Amino acid sequence: MTDPTAVICYLCGLPIKDGSFSDDHAVPVALMARTQPKAKGFDYGGKLPTHAECNNRFGPETYVAKAIDLLEFLAGTEGHHDYQHRTHPHITIKALDSSKLPKFARRDMAFFKFLDVRDKDYAEFSDPEFFVGKPKTNPTRDALYVAMSVLAKSAAALLIKRDLHAVPSAWRIYAVPYSGATDAISFDEPLGLTKSFDTGIHVWRKQLGDTEWFVAFRAKSILLYLVFVLADKDMGPMIRQIFNDSQVHEFTGSCLNDLLTTGWRQL
Repeated sequence: MTDPTAVICYLCGLPIKDGSFSDDHAVPVALMARTQPKAKGFDYGGKLPTHAECNNRFGPETYVAKAIDLLEFLAGTEGHHDYQHRTHPHITIKALDSSKLPKFARRDMAFFKFLDVRDKDYAEFSDPEFFVGKPKTNPTRDALYVAMSVLAKSAAALLIKRDLHAVPSAWRIYAVPYSGATDAISFDEPLGLTKSFDTGIHVWRKQLGDTEWFVAFRAKSILLYLVFVLADKDMGPMIRQIFNDSQVHEFTGSCLNDLLTTGWRQL
């Protein structure tokens, strides 16, 4: 039985013992350009307790800003092209102009499984053998899942800190992403007046029922609608019907750390 006085790690849902304590920002520092914690005119999400191991384990958080930049880049029409191999049509290649992603270091490229061919001859990387043993990737999908996981984790942290005041024993989260968000987008009227956490970083929350919460999370050019269902209730069909022209993704897990393993499935 869990000690009711114990401090609970919001990422794994287990008690934190002495010596393994760490603080995690509810809104990722990677998204913030301004100095934390407080600044006039801006909101501050605060911190939540975690195990040090859990906090360090959530590696995608480091890359969330790059994931959003990559999604914005791929949504445009310049700097990337899709190619099909002439003699091996089963091989498709998305070529990216690295000069259009000046903030991407080599470790960022490795994280998103890019193959750097800038110092290679055309004959070398046009040979099908060049791709043997190399990881296949879908940069749009991979960047989207990084963004959704980190923003869902952040939204969950804000719900725990400001509304729930406890860590749920299980999670069911529905996510509907959109690209092309701007500062002109506001949900203040239907969801309540709130302050931005930083320029381009804004979160609106509203309780829908006893165990359901709606969150709109705008992070730069990404707008993510999230529905948290903190009960054993499948709301997938209803959400698909409401967002019938959009991609709807679902995550279910016993803890937020499962976002790193179970991940999302598209409904």
